[in-house]
Amino acid sequence: MSKEFILRLNEAFDNESMADVARRLKIPHATVRNYYQGRLPAPDVLIKIAKETGVSLNWLLIGTGDTYAGQVAPIGLGKFIEEKIGQIVDQKLAAREFVDIQDLGTADGSDVFDVEAAVLRLNDPERVMSEWLRHEGRDYPQDYSVVFFNGWETFSPADKVAAVRDAKRVFDRSLAG
Repeated sequence: MSKEFILRLNEAFDNESMADVARRLKIPHATVRNYYQGRLPAPDVLIKIAKETGVSLNWLLIGTGDTYAGQVAPIGLGKFIEEKIGQIVDQKLAAREFVDIQDLGTADGSDVFDVEAAVLRLNDPERVMSEWLRHEGRDYPQDYSVVFFNGWETFSPADKVAAVRDAKRVFDRSLAG
């Protein structure tokens, strides 16, 4: 399977995390990870991907034809709201005829944990998780073992970052529940 298929798969799911893709398709995370590592999904899963995302099978498999087979791309509620807010802001600014808008940056940009840098620097998922939680003022439990890290040595850098983010999301949810 080509890297182009993986790029199309990413595009079909709007670059969602592997955990989100697995949740949407109702299949194991490890199975989805295999697809992102070059294993071609079974025909029934390909059909499920096409139905879930609205993409055509021809486009998904070989990259030919219309992406959405004559349909309009599906849009999630979050993206719809984001686009609407952007339109409203643009309209308000145009109505007031602001000529010069100063970029003030972000208020919390300096306090964000850089997962990518930590993965590259440490190359150890347990240490990255521990550092991330310590950054947030929390402790990483010694007994927290996750399947997200099985096969870590074979992961690409992007897969490593995604696995750590997925594990952190599950960890946060388990504490919230």
